[in-house]
Amino acid sequence: MARPKRDGIAEVAQLLREVLADDRLPEEARTRLSTAYEILAAKVTGAMSKDEFVALRKSLGRTQEDLAQDLGKRVRQIARYESGEVPIPVLVAQMLKELADKK
Repeated sequence: MARPKRDGIAEVAQLLREVLADDRLPEEARTRLSTAYEILAAKVTGAMSKDEFVALRKSLGRTQEDLAQDLGKRVRQIARYESGEVPIPVLVAQMLKELADKK
């Protein structure tokens, strides 16, 4: 079995978000897929919640724009992490924790 690409989690999360956006999706299926998305986002080893991400950014006194520059990401990606649209990758979580540790 081939290893998933490094951003495979984000791709799976995006696919789940697209399916959840379908108006024709039965409510039971929507509930189950929402739960699957939450599990995916929460169970990734070393990942952090969107709330922890926002709290760390704010404790650093950084805006989304500042943090995007610090982490080498686009502002839109930081917003997607904070909204829960995509899970926060382990590497990004580690980088943010390292920034907080240096403070």
